[in-house]
Amino acid sequence: MTLSDRFVRFFQAANGGRSPYPWQHRLMERVAVSGRWPEVIAAPTGAGKSSVIDIHVFLVAERGRQVASGQIDPSIARPPRRLVLVAPRRVLVDDQFERASALSRLLTESGDQTVRELAGALANLISAIDERVNESPLWVARLRGGVALDLSWRLDPSACQVICATPQMWGSRLLLRGYRSSRLARNLESGLLAHDTTVIIDEAHLHRRLVRTARTVGEMDGSAMGVQVVAMSATVEGRTLEDEDFADPSLKQRVEAPKQIDHVEVDGWTDALVRAAIVGRARELSGDGTVGVFVNTVKRALDVAGELGSGPDTNVVLVCGRMRPADLARVRSESPGLLDARGNPEVDFLVSTQSLEVGVDMDLPAMVTEIASASALAQRAGRLNRSGSRASAPFSVVHPAGASDLDPEAAPRSLSFAPYSIDDILAAWRWLDALAGDASPRRISDSVLPVSAVAPTPELTRVDLTTLAMTSLPLAAEPDVALYIEEPVDAGPATVSICARDNLAHGYASRDALGAAPPRAHELASFPIGRELPKLLAAVESPRYRIRTRGGESEVDEIDDQSELTDGDVIVIRSGSRVSTQGVIGEPRQGSTAIGDVADEPGEDREPVWIVPLEHEEIEKALLLDGSLGTHAARNLLADLLRAQSFNVATRRLRGRLRDVEVTWCPGRDDAIGLVVIRSTNRGGRVLAAALEEVVTLGDHQSDVRDRIVKIIDALDPVDLGADRRQLECAALQHDAGKRHPRFQRRMGATAGSVEVAKPVPGHKADRGHGWRHEQLSVAVEASAGGRDPLVTGIIATHHGHGRPLFARGPESVLDGWSDCPSEDVAALGREFGAGGVYERQRAQLEEELGVHRLAFLEALLRCADMQVSREGR
Repeated sequence: MTLSDRFVRFFQAANGGRSPYPWQHRLMERVAVSGRWPEVIAAPTGAGKSSVIDIHVFLVAERGRQVASGQIDPSIARPPRRLVLVAPRRVLVDDQFERASALSRLLTESGDQTVRELAGALANLISAIDERVNESPLWVARLRGGVALDLSWRLDPSACQVICATPQMWGSRLLLRGYRSSRLARNLESGLLAHDTTVIIDEAHLHRRLVRTARTVGEMDGSAMGVQVVAMSATVEGRTLEDEDFADPSLKQRVEAPKQIDHVEVDGWTDALVRAAIVGRARELSGDGTVGVFVNTVKRALDVAGELGSGPDTNVVLVCGRMRPADLARVRSESPGLLDARGNPEVDFLVSTQSLEVGVDMDLPAMVTEIASASALAQRAGRLNRSGSRASAPFSVVHPAGASDLDPEAAPRSLSFAPYSIDDILAAWRWLDALAGDASPRRISDSVLPVSAVAPTPELTRVDLTTLAMTSLPLAAEPDVALYIEEPVDAGPATVSICARDNLAHGYASRDALGAAPPRAHELASFPIGRELPKLLAAVESPRYRIRTRGGESEVDEIDDQSELTDGDVIVIRSGSRVSTQGVIGEPRQGSTAIGDVADEPGEDREPVWIVPLEHEEIEKALLLDGSLGTHAARNLLADLLRAQSFNVATRRLRGRLRDVEVTWCPGRDDAIGLVVIRSTNRGGRVLAAALEEVVTLGDHQSDVRDRIVKIIDALDPVDLGADRRQLECAALQHDAGKRHPRFQRRMGATAGSVEVAKPVPGHKADRGHGWRHEQLSVAVEASAGGRDPLVTGIIATHHGHGRPLFARGPESVLDGWSDCPSEDVAALGREFGAGGVYERQRAQLEEELGVHRLAFLEALLRCADMQVSREGR
């Protein structure tokens, strides 16, 4: 079977039997030959741009299959292992995540021979052997707003991955300042996301600055494995489709789908008149499937949905950004097909704001939209008659009478088009007029969208990147990465996230439980800090908690009002508060209902969290056996308590392997009730402080990490690694050598004269160590043994994120009174880190030779090997 045949077979299996369009086939062949993705993918809405996921997975798998079969000269040039899909809205990130997840499931469930062969090839690329990490050979992750981030993607650099992210979450990590990430993870995340990665920035016309910055990073890296940047949109400059594509009947039908623009003029443009015009036109279009109704603000969406739903037997669904993903999932469950190409004829009206205008694969028969920016209107039109199966599909635009005569200078203050300016509206009107009534994807793609003027902003320079690479210590003035990744006009209002939880009335226990089990993405609804937030807070009973993330750590405090909040905070309110209107969070209004706790529902990590109130007397026996609840005996007693309360799944988890579950007891201080938090550790990429069941010796651990990094390199099939494998092996063999320090051994529970350990001995709970770290001593041990390779010692020093670019401790602080430290190690410690030491100078030279991101990638390889082995309890 030829490469082309295999691709068609795989594509059909992933797309319900549909064959790839010609342009999709050409794209696959281009990347197969060169290993490089094009700089631009410009194709109309509905042309199948999301197929980039299928192409990425096929090429990585096929290359792996050919290499494993012993082909000396594979027909597939090595493609990057990670595909990052950057999308401007959370709902689109979720949509891409679900599509990639469906493909991930297909690879484990399909009976097709080609799919099975490719799945086997992908499985061979995985270096992490912990079966808890991922059941599929394709790893899929999300990076978007939320407290508990998905970290699974950080664990295995050799696995084929699809990572779906918002621009801020990916861009900040590219520049070593990951939003809501810890300082010490910056080199790990940036090394992986800016190396051996293709990033496809969807709706690239909205993110020109991010595209430029990412390409600059790729040019500075200069290696064959540096980041590849693709700008993708229906409206970017360039043309991906050719004549043969438009000759394809299926694609032609979609890109030339008829969408007739009609105008609904409003005299006066008051809130009541606009709402009446939108509702009236929507009702006129009803009767032939779901009418899509797009407005610009949440308030208008709530008002319009309320009026449309006032009619008899009318089914209205509302989708806005102030919904929790868990509530959006209920919409998908209760109205199957509504938010995808299948549709749901039982729903009369689907009302939305900007949440559904980008990327969602809906195929609506008719649409009414409030006038917005040209870009927003183009995206909204993309949800109408997407399949092209209808001969007619009205696209009704509600706008002021005489829109062409709007004068931005003379317009009255009452004439509001929030969140868009009058300039945006006037430009949109002119663009609409130029379309001459035709809003088909091909017509829109051939048009020139108006581009807002932006203020000049600085370009990323090598000096900037070198400064950003100083990640381990606070700088006097921290760089603002928003300057390089965000459009100045896109600075939106500061926002918080709203979460509802049970068991908030237990004082210290409630606060500690929120720290042990912070809200996850599926529990959070975004909410602007503004006039409506105080009304929302006033409508819910105390206590209200604020969770603020600093440097990757969460702080939990009780709050009284909005004055204590800032951008990015999470507010936790009592479940049962009547602040939900069709799932949209806001101040109470007619029809508002109680919001529920969804913590025990599977979230982005597909695992529930259990928070169970228990009386102190009930759990006392288990705590007497083991205060950390980390032994089988203690957990079996706890399982008996939970079984009596019908927590059957949690009970089964507690009776399983110790390292599969993290248990935290949060005692109440002022009453007899405490809270026990039970979290599955099946996924998430974290190295948890779970109880070990066997002693992990220092020698065995370092040897295991050395074997694992060899496995990673073999699986990577690298083309331009920047290091010899022997250098990485040496680094792995000594990466924890400093742990032989007596103080560290005492912390781990080792007794004098016993074998040196790398982890706490079973049953021992280590203290925090007052900040003492082993990396500098590990460097000295390697250097004193004759290994003065700057790359080896540099990777040992920094793989945990410290020492970038220098350490704050001198040799005496590192020795910490260890008088029996071998003299050769003491001497090496002075050479490296004493007055006039060579470490900082050598690190600067490495960064100059290899580049910021390739060096970070090498550091990440060692850290990944270490994390994998540690997760396995070795």
